[in-house]
Amino acid sequence: MVANSVELMWGPGVIGCMIATAFYGIAFGQYIFYLRSFPQDSKRLKLFIMVVFCLGTIHEYALIGMYWSILISCRRSMSLECTTKLPWQMVLGVFMACWIVFAVQCFYAHRVWIITEYNRLLTGIICAFATTAFVFGMITGGLISYTRNPVDLFGKKWCQVSAVAGAMCDILITGTVWWFLRPARTGNVRSKPDYLHKLTQIFVNMGLFTCIVAIAMVALYQIQDGNIGQFYSALPGSLLAKTYLNSMMAVLNARKSIREQQQQEVGCSPMELPTIPTIR
Repeated sequence: MVANSVELMWGPGVIGCMIATAFYGIAFGQYIFYLRSFPQDSKRLKLFIMVVFCLGTIHEYALIGMYWSILISCRRSMSLECTTKLPWQMVLGVFMACWIVFAVQCFYAHRVWIITEYNRLLTGIICAFATTAFVFGMITGGLISYTRNPVDLFGKKWCQVSAVAGAMCDILITGTVWWFLRPARTGNVRSKPDYLHKLTQIFVNMGLFTCIVAIAMVALYQIQDGNIGQFYSALPGSLLAKTYLNSMMAVLNARKSIREQQQQEVGCSPMELPTIPTIR
C-alpha cells in the first residue's frame, strides 16, 4: 500500500464500513425482535439464527478493526507491516463473510425446496452456485491469509468467480420464489387479504436487495482500473454479509405481522410461513 494514497484506496471501503455498521445495528434490532416474537420456533432454527448472528458480530468487529488498523494505527507509519500487508482483521472478515453468505443462501435454498414441493433440479442448481461461491471465497481467504497482499483480494480471479456465483445464486432464488408464488400459479389472484402476495413481496424485495449488492460487486470487479480502482469493490464487499443477514432476519420477522393480520381479519389459526404445502 502506498502511504500517500491510503485515503483514495480505502475510501470506498470506509464508506461501505459505515453503512455496514448501520446495517449491523438494524440486524441487532431484528434479532432481538425475533427472539421476543418467535419463542415457539424450533431449537434447531433458533440455534442456526444465533450462529449466523454471531458470525455477523465477528464480521462487524473485523471490519472496524481492519479500518482502525489501516487509518489510525498505521497512519503515517512506514513499517513493512503497515505499507505492504493487509491487517489480519481483513482475513477474518473475508472468512466470516463467506460463512454468512453461504449460511443464508442455504436458508433460502431450504425455503425454495419447500415452496417448489421438493424440486431437486432447482434446489440443486441453487446449492451448486452457493457452494461454488463459498469454495472460491474460502480460497481467496486462504490466499490472503498467506500473502496478506491487497492484489490477491481485489485482483485475483478466485474472488471474482465467488462474486459471480453468489450473484447467480441470488438471482435464481429470487426468480424461483417469484415464479412459484405468483398469483396466477397459486390461484390467489383475488384472495383478500392476500397473505401469499405479501409473502412473495417480502421474499422478492429481500432477494433483490442482496442481488443488487452482489451484482454491484461483480460489476466493479470488471471495471476496476489501476491500483486505486481495484479498491472500489471494497464498498459492496463490506456490505455483502450484512445485507444477507438483514435479508434473512426480515423474512423471518415478517411472519409476525402477516400472522397477526390474518388472525384479525380472518379469525383463523396462523399458518406457517413460508412452508406452504398447498402450492401447486
